Amino acid sequence: MTNAEIRAEREFMESMGYLTVQDLLRDCLVELKQDYLSQLAECGIYAEVMDVDYDEPSMADLAQADLLISDEVIFEHYDGVIFTPDDFFCLMETED
Repeated sequence: MTNAEIRAEREFMESMGYLTVQDLLRDCLVELKQDYLSQLAECGIYAEVMDVDYDEPSMADLAQADLLISDEVIFEHYDGVIFTPDDFFCLMETED
């Protein structure tokens, strides 16, 4: 995303006051899915939950997190959590 697109997304999110997981934009959901995969590894249950023979997400798993984890899993996992734009790396501006 360009910095202009990031600023627009941040402004939109900030205008809502507070955000639940159901309010998040796709890029933010994908970031949460990647975080969720990492949490599974930290808990030592990655292989079991993901039905694989390795203990932590590969780069390919992280890149495909949106396909591997359903939105519903993330909605349930983060139910009740309030988010702000500052919670997401995807909404950080970069130097032009």
